[in-house]
Amino acid sequence: MGRAVTAEMVSPPTRSPQHTELALGRLDQVRVSVAQAPMASLLSLVVDALGGPRQGISPAWTKSIRRGLPVDAAHAVMPMFDRTRALLPACLTPLGIDGSPVSEQLARVADLSPDDLSEGVSLLAPDEPPPPWQGALRQPRKWLSLYVQLLSAAWQAYSPIWQLSSALRARETERIGAAAVTGGLDVLFAGLSNRTRYQDETLYLPDRLPYRVELDDRPIVLVPLASGSGASIFNLDEPDRAWLGYPVPGLGRLGAGSVQSANDSLTLLLGPIRASILRALDRPNSMGGLADHLDAGPSTATYHCSQLASAGLILRKRVGREVRIYRTPRGDALVDLLS
Repeated sequence: MGRAVTAEMVSPPTRSPQHTELALGRLDQVRVSVAQAPMASLLSLVVDALGGPRQGISPAWTKSIRRGLPVDAAHAVMPMFDRTRALLPACLTPLGIDGSPVSEQLARVADLSPDDLSEGVSLLAPDEPPPPWQGALRQPRKWLSLYVQLLSAAWQAYSPIWQLSSALRARETERIGAAAVTGGLDVLFAGLSNRTRYQDETLYLPDRLPYRVELDDRPIVLVPLASGSGASIFNLDEPDRAWLGYPVPGLGRLGAGSVQSANDSLTLLLGPIRASILRALDRPNSMGGLADHLDAGPSTATYHCSQLASAGLILRKRVGREVRIYRTPRGDALVDLLS
């Protein structure tokens, strides 16, 4: 088990974000898989609902989760979170990446001994348990019972939302598969979320206490989160894998209608807006011209062009008073391959 699961908040715009670095190495050597892990999404929702780092979750979902939580259990767990960071021992977060159902994962937590909890907390703070955990460790069995009650109640409220997200999660699995077989992992990582970035064979993940870790020969497991637009939860310290959760694309459309599958691989990999931009650049264009093409505002076009530029698919050049957008040779090759 890794030392901890880390969940981070959306950094305030006035503060420079910090990032933990996951050095991937050559992408043609990286093994990638996807896991449907409802407990990861559930924990993201619980962290947000109990006053921890905000995850960009729909207020209606947060209200639904809070309404179902036992008051005494919520009071017992709430001190472990604050607005800047939620750091949980890995023993309390069996995310079911192996495919086990939520009921089994909760049973594993319920079966933990006081020594298991004490050892997990010691990995968070080797010198002395943080003050909130000192109280939990004085009555570990009672605290563990309340923690399991909390997660069980939260799952009862959240499980319909998880089922509603099944089409989005299935499409994301297809997208990751398309990136892996077409050599587009760098494109995938560059657009994983608006809080992560990929550069020079390294993934940068939001973290208030950043560190650097090498992936080495471990696989990386991607966990689409059906919780909030700013959700970020990861564990890079397990000896046999590193995993990271990120918002499943299209989350804002949940409940607004059926999720349509992309009809071509370029749209599946990049999403409809970025695929449309890349196709439109069969000849150079301006940012305003692309905004008109998308029928969107300049800020939308600028944001998506920045993501495409980070992936090395477009190039921006100033020509006089205008910024011209060009497709790079790599962008040309990707359009030819996937269209």
